[in-house]
Amino acid sequence: MSPPADLLLDRRHFLAHTGSGLGAIALSSLLQQERLLASEKQPSYRPAIDPAAPHAARRSPLAAKARNVLVIFCSGALSHMDTFDWKPELVQRDGQMMPNAEAAVTFQGENGAIARPLYAFRPRGQCGKMTSDLLPRLGD
Repeated sequence: MSPPADLLLDRRHFLAHTGSGLGAIALSSLLQQERLLASEKQPSYRPAIDPAAPHAARRSPLAAKARNVLVIFCSGALSHMDTFDWKPELVQRDGQMMPNAEAAVTFQGENGAIARPLYAFRPRGQCGKMTSDLLPRLGD
């Protein structure tokens, strides 16, 4: 029994796949001849792990250059419902509670009422894509 024809490797695909591998080998050979490959005498960045305490804190292999770090945490972003995702039913159901809302509790807390988008939506550009007035020039 022979395999299906789509599983066989034809000449075109064979040359395409092997050519890219051979090209990488040739490139690395040329780079080595020109001494453009990384030196083998680079410092080792492997951490020294103590087998008796494998989870203990270890020194960094590189010296720290930064003296301060600024962390900016944003617990949300611009909602897709207020920018590109036109949902006409949200306008119709504004203020109504979600069905079975008392049973569902999310990681943000209890569910509230349905709210319409904060900005009006209009068709924009040649295609007429509905985008909000929050980004009026984006659809031009």
